[in-house]
Amino acid sequence: MSTPPSILDRTLQNGLRVLLREAPSAPIASIWTWYRVGSRNERPGLTGASHWVEHMQFKGTPSLAKGQIFRDVARHGGRLNAMTSLDWTAYYETLPVDRLELALSIESDRMINSLFDAQEVDSERTVILAELHGAENRPQYRLNEAVLRAAFAAHPYRNLVIGNQEDLKQITRDDLYRHYRQFYQPDNAFITAVGGFVAEDLIQRIDEQFGQIEPGPGLPLPAVAESGQSLERSLTLQHPAPTSYLRMAFHAPNARHPDLAPLFILDAVLSGGKGMGLRGGQAMGRSSRLYRALVETGLARSASSSLSVTIDPYLFVISVTAISSSAASGIDEVLETEIQRLQTERVSESELERAKKQVRAQYLYSLEGVTNQAFWLGQMEIVDRYGRAHSLISEIDAVTADDLLRVSQFYFQARGRTVGWLHPDEMGTITNPRRRAGGAESDCQDESTLKEVAERKIKPASATTAGVFERSVLPNGIVVLGQRRPDQQSLLLRLRLEAGAMLDPLNLLGRAAFTARMLTRGTESRTFQQLNEQIDSLGAVLTAHAGRRFTEITLRCLQDDLDRMLGFVAEVVRRPTFPRSEAEIVRQQMLAAIREQDTDTGTMADLAARRLIYPPPHPYGQRVIGELDTIPRLSPADLGTFRSGAFGPDLATIAIVGGMPSFEAAFELIAKHLGDWASTAAKTPDAPPPVPLSGSTRSELAIPGKSQADIALAVPTIRRGHPGFYALDTANLILGRLGLMGRLGASVRDNAGLAYYVFSQLEPGRLTSLWLARAGVSLDQIDPAIEAITNELRLIATIEVSQDELDDARSHLTGSMPLALESSDGVAATLLNIEYFQLGLDFLERYPALIAEMTVDDLRSVMQAHVDPDRLAIGIARPA
Repeated sequence: MSTPPSILDRTLQNGLRVLLREAPSAPIASIWTWYRVGSRNERPGLTGASHWVEHMQFKGTPSLAKGQIFRDVARHGGRLNAMTSLDWTAYYETLPVDRLELALSIESDRMINSLFDAQEVDSERTVILAELHGAENRPQYRLNEAVLRAAFAAHPYRNLVIGNQEDLKQITRDDLYRHYRQFYQPDNAFITAVGGFVAEDLIQRIDEQFGQIEPGPGLPLPAVAESGQSLERSLTLQHPAPTSYLRMAFHAPNARHPDLAPLFILDAVLSGGKGMGLRGGQAMGRSSRLYRALVETGLARSASSSLSVTIDPYLFVISVTAISSSAASGIDEVLETEIQRLQTERVSESELERAKKQVRAQYLYSLEGVTNQAFWLGQMEIVDRYGRAHSLISEIDAVTADDLLRVSQFYFQARGRTVGWLHPDEMGTITNPRRRAGGAESDCQDESTLKEVAERKIKPASATTAGVFERSVLPNGIVVLGQRRPDQQSLLLRLRLEAGAMLDPLNLLGRAAFTARMLTRGTESRTFQQLNEQIDSLGAVLTAHAGRRFTEITLRCLQDDLDRMLGFVAEVVRRPTFPRSEAEIVRQQMLAAIREQDTDTGTMADLAARRLIYPPPHPYGQRVIGELDTIPRLSPADLGTFRSGAFGPDLATIAIVGGMPSFEAAFELIAKHLGDWASTAAKTPDAPPPVPLSGSTRSELAIPGKSQADIALAVPTIRRGHPGFYALDTANLILGRLGLMGRLGASVRDNAGLAYYVFSQLEPGRLTSLWLARAGVSLDQIDPAIEAITNELRLIATIEVSQDELDDARSHLTGSMPLALESSDGVAATLLNIEYFQLGLDFLERYPALIAEMTVDDLRSVMQAHVDPDRLAIGIARPA
């Protein structure tokens, strides 16, 4: 078994192992510190301790003040996160390569010096319980928890990473500190790093920072072994839910087992190849067996399978969301048939090769960016050995149809499975929104949800990167932008059409979304199934979706397949047929999705706030997906009329990023497939201005079966092109994004413990923008959280931010430029937004000067003038 030749593998004298991979062309580096401790290592009564300790690692050391870690990394333009899994806890920083010393200093310090202040422990208890209650808002979470506890009788894998509520309420500060000291030691840890460093230099710096830490006294006995299962275990839950959900779990081997590769392929046969990176990859598998048998037939809204890589044997899980609760009765029988097929019939060579191509492609997609590479290296080292990250693909290539027959017969036995259903009970009625004017009345638990939404803005690139951006225009008006990445074997293309839900009339809401979903359901040349088989056989992904202003077609493929995949793009955009049979399936899927949204507190709070600002018939106050009474009205003819009248080359922008031979070569291929497209479309009109509120106004609704509330506070503000926009954006960065959710995170979450997550964001627009704050809170903290957010908004508008805060924000905005372009999708999004807002490619060079000119008075003035805390639209979705 080969070892990747580029890995420097050293072990320090204290037992800390270090794995380094040089990526000379990268201006950044990602460094991960891994600990071999997760929920697997927790004894009864201490479930959730590993995740809680992870939270406490951000509360400071004698030399790092509480919150300083986030501030320091943000100030240097970095990105950080932490996560706890079944088998491990990991912390990472991705930074400009010349600032890696900061990451080494932080991680060596908190390996042994973290403070576990009793008050901070209690504050974090409130936050984690709110996090748990937020998870319990999802019916799928409750079902997953029940299935795990039934499938495992003794092994700690039976507990979810976040822990059990009873344990979380009684765990003490001393319990947590003992857990920390027991497992956070150099000989129970290792480091992975990938980036533009010199490995021999970095290993010396790591030794200087970590080498003096003494090894630990030893570790406790490993997790309890699970005895075999000889009888099927089944369970049924009744809970308020929009539909029925199924989880079928089979016991599966650990990551070191040779059957891992055949099971990966079986997973792809059942539901398509899965992403392997930190954030996974785009879904494949519309030609897969579960999709055909359950989704295509109209029984299910979604059907998937999953295989986890773990230290001890875990589970192979099949998950199904019924299209409606009445359809649930037929799902069991279909699954039994599909499992029997796997156990009695050899998978055909074409299907086997299609599954292998998908897994190989997902592996290559997972290597995009140094952060993903460092994660994948560490993930495999935890569960097996880091060399497996390199050799797994050769194992995949060696899998045969006989292997699939053997492993399906061995692992998919009825007597060894656990089957769980969750069915809706009486939903009750969602109370009508109440408006009151006047004063304010998501097997890995990580912190990404705390900040990810705050990244939805234009992220500038460095001036040195701007030179590799290229732009050309086809004679028919299509703007093509691109960046060549010679080290990548994959490509990402996004085709954006300025035609979205803004164009939906009130009686046909959801028309743009319905049209987008139907684009890939059949063309003049290919049926839906033919498209799926051919795209899946290339290990590619082709999706279409509509937003409020745009419809986008996204393509991800390997570089050699670009020509063929562009042919599919041209087909779905220019020659879709909107077959009636497919439209009926999509219609039911959309209705099911609307019903699910109706029970999601976060979605409904956000929508309630927007509808106060944009009341009917304003398009910004309507759901993109439509409503339960409008989707049934839409016919295939309506969809075809919308496409022909709204799609055109002069309204299209393409961004292509990745391993193309040259931008010119990619441009020629795009011209080959789209150059003769003639325009018949009309330009999307501008939206009317929002309705000004005379005072803060609330819209509130109650949803049965929920444990946590969500709140949204919003106010319209200045357009993207306003001279004060950069000051407003920077002020919002300080308020709700910088570090751990900015001032809001420090005051509302960290100090007061009022919310699990809280953030603010600025949604830029050509005519107006929207400032929005969101938080997840317990029922009794709704009003205190709203008051705390409003107070922070008043403070930043009346009291100047400090010069240090402004300097930190500037440093973050300039230092994070290379990180914004780490992924192909990040580059494509940047290019599309630069074109949409007509900023010019030199914007990337001008941006540092634009923010350098700002003063603290500019920030205060723009917040005071353009974000009024007394005219907030407040949306609340709470438990009934």
